[in-house]
Amino acid sequence: AQCKEFKCAPCSTNCCCCCILYNQFDFINVKSLLEITCKRRGFRLLFLLKFHCELNFIEQCWGYAK
Repeated sequence: AQCKEFKCAPCSTNCCCCCILYNQFDFINVKSLLEITCKRRGFRLLFLLKFHCELNFIEQCWGYAK
């Protein structure tokens, strides 16, 4: 069962199967394959927020260059 159009109610943790799964402790703490691979090779990984280009240094430089 899923919420209509994948839009769950705010602060809800058990409204649908997706919410229940994503709020499980063991699911939250699993690192992605990208994180594991980068850590093994000694790279630092920085995830940037989607839709917030004002926080992304590369986007700021690109905008200034234009």
